[in-house]
Amino acid sequence: MSAVITLSKIVIKLVLALFVVGGLGYLLLLALNWQDEAPSVPALALQQQLLSEPVAGNGYQRYQAQQAALKTQDNTTLQQLFAGCNQAGCPALAAADTTQLEQLLLENTTLLAFYQQLLSSNHWQEPVLASADELPAFQPLLNGQRLHLLQIYLLAQQGHWLQVEQLLAADLKFWRNLLTENRYLLTKMISSAAIERHFNLALQLTNLPKPAETPFNITPWQQPFTESELSLSKALAGEWQLTEQGITAALHDTSDLNFLEKLGLTLVRPLYQPQASSNELALLLSCPQTEAVAELSWYQWFYNPLGKMINRVSMPPCDDYLHRLAQLEQQRQQLQARL
Repeated sequence: MSAVITLSKIVIKLVLALFVVGGLGYLLLLALNWQDEAPSVPALALQQQLLSEPVAGNGYQRYQAQQAALKTQDNTTLQQLFAGCNQAGCPALAAADTTQLEQLLLENTTLLAFYQQLLSSNHWQEPVLASADELPAFQPLLNGQRLHLLQIYLLAQQGHWLQVEQLLAADLKFWRNLLTENRYLLTKMISSAAIERHFNLALQLTNLPKPAETPFNITPWQQPFTESELSLSKALAGEWQLTEQGITAALHDTSDLNFLEKLGLTLVRPLYQPQASSNELALLLSCPQTEAVAELSWYQWFYNPLGKMINRVSMPPCDDYLHRLAQLEQQRQQLQARL
């Protein structure tokens, strides 16, 4: 019995020692995380990217006001026609019955007319958002483009090549403008996908018989993609801001937490330094990352440990995005080679 009592005392002492060591370790972490950093140059540069004066002719506002009414239409057939489009062309579209395609246009005249009005927009200025949930649904916009390209395809079959060129030029000019102005990775990739669809349809058109004396003369096809079009800098500034907003909301919204969860959040919240996290994320979002933040020494994790962990979890795959954007220029060159 005395051995059991002795052992129980040892266990109690060990537990108390662990609590003491843990408490002292936590207090040491609090001391190390007592003060936040000042804004860094990269963070200030990203902040500057978010500043913009309101513009006239903002297509984003026009679309946002109408998209809820436009998304009620079922466009499954339309999406299937373009689903198989690739750099070899659009086989489903080529195999479809012309009468069916014309009927599809007639059933969607409202969306097609709105999309073609949108093509005349001078700007596409996306606002600074508190959450990505505030972005509108973009499926109606993409369906509008599909209808526009479908109309182009039918006009090409009928030999109306001058009108085809005008509509193609307007479509690509619109999306290349968006590619420069997109403020978020989601919308940047939506623009990229729309341009890919444009080029795939254009490659399909090169398979149609066309008089030799009327070569394609579409200016946006002839212009190489610019650095600003293929850059992620503005989109990453938006992602940087969205990440900050999301972390702040998560650390301070305790409405759905139980007592233990609230206690845990209260204990870890001081281990997050907002500006230090913002500064580091600005470096991580430089794409490619700088060597200064590629690997941290073990002792560097004691300052702002929560912020460092969150930053690494929320990092987007920059290389994948940059590769997809670079492919747009390859597609443009491939199209030019086919003409």
